[in-house]
Amino acid sequence: MIPVPSGLNVRIDRLLVDGLPLRTWTCWRDSLDRVPPQERRDVVLVHGIGVSSHYFQPLAGELAGAGVVHMLDLPGFGDVPRPDRRLDVEDFAGVVERWLRRAGLDRPTVLGHSMGAQVVTELLAKAPDVAGRAVLVGPTTDPAARSAVRQGLRLLRTAVHESPRTRQTILVDYLQSGALWYGLVLPSMLEYRTEERIQQVPVPVLVVRGEHDRIAPRPWVQQVAAAAPDGRWAEVPGGGHAVFANHAREVAALIREHQDR
Repeated sequence: MIPVPSGLNVRIDRLLVDGLPLRTWTCWRDSLDRVPPQERRDVVLVHGIGVSSHYFQPLAGELAGAGVVHMLDLPGFGDVPRPDRRLDVEDFAGVVERWLRRAGLDRPTVLGHSMGAQVVTELLAKAPDVAGRAVLVGPTTDPAARSAVRQGLRLLRTAVHESPRTRQTILVDYLQSGALWYGLVLPSMLEYRTEERIQQVPVPVLVVRGEHDRIAPRPWVQQVAAAAPDGRWAEVPGGGHAVFANHAREVAALIREHQDR
């Protein structure tokens, strides 16, 4: 059980979206009642490959005072049941789109991390009307590392810049998801061309990386931001690949600035 800070409300829902399992964590602070509806900044968080939304908890706590935060656990990840067929980036994007339309959110900011950045890119290339802003954190996969070996080596190099707590959270999620499901999804992540698909995303895009993120090098992040019709990028000093886990306040500030543009 994840500890809930005082004043933070959390609702957990398990549901099926076109037969595929999905879990959502909906978070908001008591103080949200004092925020006028027109000033609310709702956010949807989409995790990367092999993990669940658990590592988003520090960021959700920072964002929940300005709006409702929805953390999604995609099919097969964490302890969400695995589907009986392989899913690719486009399939995950379809699940998120159908959930967003069912939830009826009013053009929220949608954030994706790592492979989740691919999911958000595909989502908004196909259905830009479901969101008002996009944030891509540590997006994958740049052309220089489109192999499992290179991604694995980069992951090891950037892991030393994550906190022990973050590494533990990610390891538990990896074990729950299992090597089989990870291996089934990985080829789609490696093959997806974020730098091409982002050109079809019309909403404002912010691309974020941690200073020590080896999975999303600075030139690659700059390339993705430049390819977006309305894109910009930012770097958080001292951060690793899961920069929002250890630098939640700084990442939340970047998101709020992006929302207020």
